[in-house]
Amino acid sequence: MSATIVHGPGEASKGFAEGLGRSLGLDVVGCESKLFPDGEAYVRIPQDRLEGTAVIVHTMARPQDRSLLEVLMLVDAARGLGASRVTVVAPYTAYARQDTRFLSGEPVTVSAVLKSIYAAGASSYFTVEIHKEYSLRHFPGRAYSVRPFTYMARQVGLGRGLLFLAPDMGALSRARELASSLGGDYDYLVKRRDRRTGEISIEPKEINASGREVVIVDDIISTGGTAARAARSLLEAGARSVTVMAAHLLDIPGNVERLIEAGADEVVVANTLPVRSHPRVRIVDVAPRVGDELVRQGVINRINT
Repeated sequence: MSATIVHGPGEASKGFAEGLGRSLGLDVVGCESKLFPDGEAYVRIPQDRLEGTAVIVHTMARPQDRSLLEVLMLVDAARGLGASRVTVVAPYTAYARQDTRFLSGEPVTVSAVLKSIYAAGASSYFTVEIHKEYSLRHFPGRAYSVRPFTYMARQVGLGRGLLFLAPDMGALSRARELASSLGGDYDYLVKRRDRRTGEISIEPKEINASGREVVIVDDIISTGGTAARAARSLLEAGARSVTVMAAHLLDIPGNVERLIEAGADEVVVANTLPVRSHPRVRIVDVAPRVGDELVRQGVINRINT
């Protein structure tokens, strides 16, 4: 089963594709890209023909609208070059948090995104830790959300006996998986109000964090406000240390600094988006984890072993 990896514009997409290529022993082809004077985007895959499966690797980084359009254009270009199948690997899926109609008249934006990619010619879609996995039902083909946290934890050397905390009950499965894989405890965070002072703290639902090394795990760090408040409350309650782990670190000024100022020892993130250099941020290349899933799902074969 022949396959070629094609990466979209931007260093984040290029770096992820190169990591994927190394892990699978596949060739990686870059694309040409530019903006016309009126702001319209242009991409080109500089090949005469693509045999077998084309794996388009492009993360939907800011500006998200253009990144999405570039994905659609690259899928169409790969089809035009003769690829028999096109798989899209989007390390970060933009618009995934609008996964329901919260108000009348709103779109389910993630549905529009995934249906557009399928309509452009992609038969399968892989992403890293989409906000809600049920969103993938909107993709008419095969779609997978690759969970990276156990892989990330092992890459940075997190040990046994930690307390893994989700920011809310809905995200508990992430903490549960880490505790099960690495050996440790898990819980989710709740807000508590002191009846005498009225002060609000964020604490584990059941488990006492005093004396524990804590890892707060979530899919996305946006402003960092929630995780920062949690880190501060946990340390005030006697936690020995707090690490924040997320699949995606959004490019929002001050979010990492907010976490560090709150007392977090470090921030561990995947390489799904461009990440500004910071001495307390550890970036884990999760492309090999995605490569394993591509092989497991029968999309491509691994050349090296």
